[in-house]
Amino acid sequence: MSMQQDDPPPVPTVDPDETDLLSRARQVLRGTTPGSGLDAILELDSDSAQREQARRLLVGGVEELTGLRLGELQALTAVAQGADHYRTVARLTGQADAASAATVAGLVNKGLLSRHHHPNERNADATPTLVHLTPKGEAVLVQSEAIRIRLLDTVAQTLGDPELEQMRIAADALNLGAFRELPRQIGGTPAAS
Repeated sequence: MSMQQDDPPPVPTVDPDETDLLSRARQVLRGTTPGSGLDAILELDSDSAQREQARRLLVGGVEELTGLRLGELQALTAVAQGADHYRTVARLTGQADAASAATVAGLVNKGLLSRHHHPNERNADATPTLVHLTPKGEAVLVQSEAIRIRLLDTVAQTLGDPELEQMRIAADALNLGAFRELPRQIGGTPAAS
């Protein structure tokens, strides 16, 4: 069905609740004046942008030098700290289950993780569902941590105290060793594949 030239364009429908919310937001904005702390608010916004820039620099450097995405490095760290199933990796890294399954599969294909059976698995022909680090995966984790520290050191040498504090915050966000006491998946320690 084609529209003739004199047909009016369709009118988008707007949710009445959304309209009410927008109306109230407009009223609040019209009835307020900037507070005396506007300088502090603008400074926070600027600090936030600088922290994000520092975080991108660190993450980009580690990703470029290791050849792995941040999500892959976080998944390796989660497995190193005890996660042995893609769902546990997903919970610890903030990934969706499907994304974590794909990340784990990619790391297995790269030889950084290896699959093994659950100790109670009776069917030897079943597909192994648990994972553990390979020696190559352990080496990549050590390498990525060394790269992260070298990048931090290089950047820190050029910063003053306020910028250094912002870099600390960015480094905390990138901390690949941030996973402490991880819940163990059923399966305990890695078995031979």
